Amino acid sequence: MLVTIMSCSNSPQRTAFPFRKAADAPHTDAGESTNMPKPNLPTSRVRAPEFPSEFAWVNTDRPLRLKEELRGSVVVLDFWTYCCINCMHILPDLEYIEHKYAGKPVVIIGVHSAKFDNESDHKNILSAVHRYDIAHPVIVDQDHEIWSAYGVNSWPTLMVIDPEGKVVGALSGEGNREVLDGVIAALLEEGSEKGTLAAAPPEFRRDSRVPSLSGLAFPGKIHAKGDRVFIADSNHDRIVVADSSGNVLGIVGSGKKGKRDGAYSEAEFDNPQGMVWDEAANLLYVADTDNHLIRKVDLSKQTVETICGTGEQVYDRTGGGLGRAQGLNSPWDLALQGNTLYIAMAGPHQLWTLDLKTMLAKAWAGSGQENIIDGVGTRSAALAQPSGLALSGNKLYFADSEVSAVRCANTETSEVTTLIGSGLFDFGDQTGHFRASILQHPLGVAVQNEILYVADTYNHKVKKLDLIQKQSSDFAGSGNPNFGEESETSLSLYEPGGLCVDGNLLYIADTNHDRIIKVDTDTRTWSVFELKGLRASETQIMEESQFRSVEVGFRKGSDLKLILNPQLPKGTHLNADAPLAYAVTDGNGMKMEQVIEKGKLPVEVTLPASSLRNSEQLTVALFLAYCTENDRSLCVPVTVGWKLTLIEKDASLERVELTADVK
Repeated sequence: MLVTIMSCSNSPQRTAFPFRKAADAPHTDAGESTNMPKPNLPTSRVRAPEFPSEFAWVNTDRPLRLKEELRGSVVVLDFWTYCCINCMHILPDLEYIEHKYAGKPVVIIGVHSAKFDNESDHKNILSAVHRYDIAHPVIVDQDHEIWSAYGVNSWPTLMVIDPEGKVVGALSGEGNREVLDGVIAALLEEGSEKGTLAAAPPEFRRDSRVPSLSGLAFPGKIHAKGDRVFIADSNHDRIVVADSSGNVLGIVGSGKKGKRDGAYSEAEFDNPQGMVWDEAANLLYVADTDNHLIRKVDLSKQTVETICGTGEQVYDRTGGGLGRAQGLNSPWDLALQGNTLYIAMAGPHQLWTLDLKTMLAKAWAGSGQENIIDGVGTRSAALAQPSGLALSGNKLYFADSEVSAVRCANTETSEVTTLIGSGLFDFGDQTGHFRASILQHPLGVAVQNEILYVADTYNHKVKKLDLIQKQSSDFAGSGNPNFGEESETSLSLYEPGGLCVDGNLLYIADTNHDRIIKVDTDTRTWSVFELKGLRASETQIMEESQFRSVEVGFRKGSDLKLILNPQLPKGTHLNADAPLAYAVTDGNGMKMEQVIEKGKLPVEVTLPASSLRNSEQLTVALFLAYCTENDRSLCVPVTVGWKLTLIEKDASLERVELTADVK
């Protein structure tokens, strides 16, 4: 059966299940819904089509079959594509289901049915799985074969299969957590009564990602001005503040997911993206994307404060509320003009404004319809997942990613015009006159006089747009994301997500390579923007309870050697190709650190005699990755930590071994 591939849904949609939605069901502190109405499940069901045996899988150590491992389980198929903001929005719902029904015969399977050519590559899908922290297996749906077999026509769609392998129904769009929860609960009850449930869900091993030597994890956006460089270290849920030489000046955020305001070390973010610096006030504004918030970082006081958003996703396409009373929907990038903060609101396909004096937040451009239609304000213009902003005079340029377009909004009239782009399914890699130019899911823009740079994300390039001549050309990136093909003259980019111009330097957030690139716009020479002192800050990511407490004796006037010797699980070995690093931090935040590109265990750390003080506490963290013997592609990144209390003794060992079992 052939179906028409539809665009992402951008709001809650009608369910195909014949029962009512429990939209107003409250939640307990544990996250489980109460007073949930019991759905009337359809009694007439059809056999679920089996997965093609030759299709690739990611995030699992083996393929799964409906008639074999999955029989006896309630199976939820999530038809998604990783560019789609609406697909991102239901991931918390799936995570909720996974946690609530942990250990019970409930299995979520991602069916990745790509929209863009770049999304068809299983390596790119695995990278997206890591970026979104997806815990369940994903099958790569070649040529939409599974999509067609199940009669799907839009992203995201959830298909529910009962323990006997029959399709119960489908849910399209967002906002269906309570409905899905009710269906699963009813199917488990039905299966228990019929005796068709498996004792437990099938076990599989999730693919893990080795930490990067840079200390970054999927940096999304970058903002540079003068001697300050701000990096959204998105998957570490923090902001890195550095000078132009790469010296880390501060880490904004504890590294824990959450919404907490407060000092740098206490504050929490969830996948922060765009930033803009008000240099005069020394304030940094941050689009805290997955928290649906705008945060204000006071760089002088070193504090974080929420200034807009409720912390919950809303489907408001008008706005008009004040500050923290006005809900938002996936703010992705920011631009500042006077007291007006422009927001690329990816979720409702709009641009919003926040008046920093009155704190009034409202929709400014885009009707909310996902499309590419030029027009004025919210009345007639239509956008499609705006994800990058760049301001020049009264022109606000933006990357409209789902229509592979670069567009411009006049800040005085709110009129939207298109430079490059034509439709939701028109994409490719072509340069020349703007009318003939084609992009593939751009995420970032940066302006330098009459030149606009575009992060042509899914083409793994940066394009240069001459705004006078209306001509586009390749500027940086070979189009090949493999490091092995990189050279002094050929730069390898992998889904770059953010750009910023400062003087003659173009900063690129090379997102999937976990690094920042600097390019001289005059000579086109490039270098990696190396961050100094970042690795040690990763100790903040560990919970206090994860450190092993140890008393360590030392002899006054003598160096102390620590032998870090974690014990790896049986049947595993150290990944010698991954960077190994350690960091030692004292109570004042002073630290010593080292990154070892080709390390081995145990690791020897020498603490100089001058640094040893009686009763002082030190925190020691070791970062490594290990691989399984039977599957060398399955590698697990881990952090092992010790909290040492130094005790001065007349007679003491000069070498102390620190051990811990790695799980």
